[in-house]
Amino acid sequence: MQAHDSLFQKISIPVTLVFLLLSLTRCAADTVWDVSRPYFRQQLIEGKWEFLGELRIEERNLAEAFRLGPGAPFYLSEILFSMVRGSPQPAAPELEARAEQLLDLQWRRGDSPWREEAALRLIRRYLDTDRFEQAESLAGRLLRREREARIVYQAKRDLLEALYWQEKDQAVLAALEERKSEQAPWDNELDLFRAVSSHRLQKPGWQQLFIDLFFSKQTSGLHARAYAYLEQEDRLAGFPPAVSMFFQGKDLLYRGQNAQAIEQIEKSLADLQADRPDMEIVIRELGAAYFAVARHGEGAEALLNLSVDLFPMDRLAALEMAGRLNRKDGNFTEAKQLLLEVVRDTEEAGQRDRAIWFLLDMAAQHSSGQLLESLRQLAPRWHEPQYFSDILEVQISALVARRDWPGLLSLYGMLKGYGPPDAMARLAYLVGRTVSLGLADASAIPMPPQALYLEARSVGTSAYYRFLAETALVDLGFPTRWTLEEADRRFAGASGADQGFEKPPAEVIRGYFDYGLHETGTELLRSQWQSVSPELLLETALLLNDRGEYLRSIRLMNLYAQIKAQEVDRSDLELLYPRAYGEWIDEVSRNESLPTPIFFALVREESYFDPGIVSRSGAVGLTQLMSETAADSARWLRMEEYDLRDPQQNLYLGGRHFSRLVARVEDIPKALMAYNAGLSRLRSWERSFAGLPSDLLAEAAPYPETRNYIRKILVSAVYYGALYYDRSLEQTVLLFFPGLGQ
Repeated sequence: MQAHDSLFQKISIPVTLVFLLLSLTRCAADTVWDVSRPYFRQQLIEGKWEFLGELRIEERNLAEAFRLGPGAPFYLSEILFSMVRGSPQPAAPELEARAEQLLDLQWRRGDSPWREEAALRLIRRYLDTDRFEQAESLAGRLLRREREARIVYQAKRDLLEALYWQEKDQAVLAALEERKSEQAPWDNELDLFRAVSSHRLQKPGWQQLFIDLFFSKQTSGLHARAYAYLEQEDRLAGFPPAVSMFFQGKDLLYRGQNAQAIEQIEKSLADLQADRPDMEIVIRELGAAYFAVARHGEGAEALLNLSVDLFPMDRLAALEMAGRLNRKDGNFTEAKQLLLEVVRDTEEAGQRDRAIWFLLDMAAQHSSGQLLESLRQLAPRWHEPQYFSDILEVQISALVARRDWPGLLSLYGMLKGYGPPDAMARLAYLVGRTVSLGLADASAIPMPPQALYLEARSVGTSAYYRFLAETALVDLGFPTRWTLEEADRRFAGASGADQGFEKPPAEVIRGYFDYGLHETGTELLRSQWQSVSPELLLETALLLNDRGEYLRSIRLMNLYAQIKAQEVDRSDLELLYPRAYGEWIDEVSRNESLPTPIFFALVREESYFDPGIVSRSGAVGLTQLMSETAADSARWLRMEEYDLRDPQQNLYLGGRHFSRLVARVEDIPKALMAYNAGLSRLRSWERSFAGLPSDLLAEAAPYPETRNYIRKILVSAVYYGALYYDRSLEQTVLLFFPGLGQ
């Protein structure tokens, strides 16, 4: 028995050790650098990264990063680099070194697609810190094993840059030729590389490469770099004097020394007869320089003199710029003559539209009658009606403000078949409305109000005028056509994906959000939204919505709705119009006797539900309150202390401010105008436009921002009412404009 116990002890000790080791291994595997893995991930997701700077991360334990996921080293490096940008200088080198080590780890031991992304980021890091040999080596290793076109083209581009800075010019020129033969993406900096490398090798034709760079490219930092190189190498004397003078003029333009640039460029052009630069670029840049130094009349005269010897297309470019300079100088007669010549002779639609725009703008400055006459003559000749929406927006408001109903009817008639769709929807509604109210002469237009409302309902993408027309039609006995499930034209836009090489893998994009890099991930999606799948946009928007990041979610949903193949549905609309902070908004609406859909819409359009947002003017939080306004509301609510970035407190204060405005002006649209532009301005508009119903008063408001504010809030209120409060379109619109139902 004793022997048996001894044997048992001999066996149990090793077993116990094995279980102990396994237990320790499991514990270690559930931590990352001695931090609980769930806690670590939660901190990352919430963007609480400060603890990373306190961890004992060493080369021997660096690989623990992979316990967070296959792309963890890549994303952790991104976090550390972002911390460097916002950290005190003493901590920066250590964080940067650790970030580079993580990128290297991802490249050496990680999985695709993060390893390739890490390699590209590391190469870029080497280039930005002048470690060109390391960049060359890593780019070469990446190219030996990578086949994906996007990665290959970027790695080759970075390799070229590394070779250039090491003055390996034969390799640079060979790589440039290969890039051209492959029809790979090309950028202007590669033209600089070719010119400089050719010069360093004394290749025949190197001078022409510099001439092409300066003569055929818009002014940029490349010209400053090229000029500095030629000046440093004492090679400017090898060019004809006029060419060197032009080079210097471009350098001066880039540096903002416009007066000296004008002098140099104009002197050089006098002697550049046989081999002239791209004159369209020269004219545009000379004109901009004359504008910058406020020498408008002198500039117009110089360009007219220059135009004499130019080819027809360049001559018209000079006439257009001279016309614009004369306009700025107040010489409208000469400006009009020049711009009309451009409209008559040009074959370029964009140039014709630009010239027409400036002609209409001058006419508007003179008188409304002259603008209407100019529109009658020029509207049939424009190419892109939307280009003129800003001029028409102001003119329509001015006609309503002056109660010039005949002018409004005349504008509608003359733009039939030519006007921008949204402007035509607005005009159709306004003409129908003024005729219905007996303000305009019904006999002056051969269409009854219902036909005008039907037109406003069916043209353009403006949901605002569509909703107003729909409500007016219901009052006239027409059945409503709008339902929540109906496709909304305002979401129609670009479709089809760009098949370029910029598209990163979906897994890489998703990872930014898994590691709390929400801003970077959102900007990546927004910059490449036509290259990513609609499903990825929707998935990310839903993730951000669930995390309470409504601003970013809504922005992505706006893009998603434009490229989705099918109509937007209810679930899409709930992300576009989320019920964020719903309990508090409901509470405030009840306490302040506000229609909840309208208060919801106000909060959405003011802040997209971002409690920390601050406007350029200093308005803060969900309801965008200025400090004085907030203090006034706080006194009414007897709040001695408050924080405008606190969502609940901001909603209380904003709700009280809005409800007091409604009580004072007894009209929701007017209260919204006061909320946006101030009560004193509203009172001034009420005096100026006395007697106009609220929908027409909103049209007459002289601030485009205020007019758009009313439109956005009504549209949002309609969706909030339909999505969450069982309100029909007409019920919500009539909360705004009760007069439409009378």
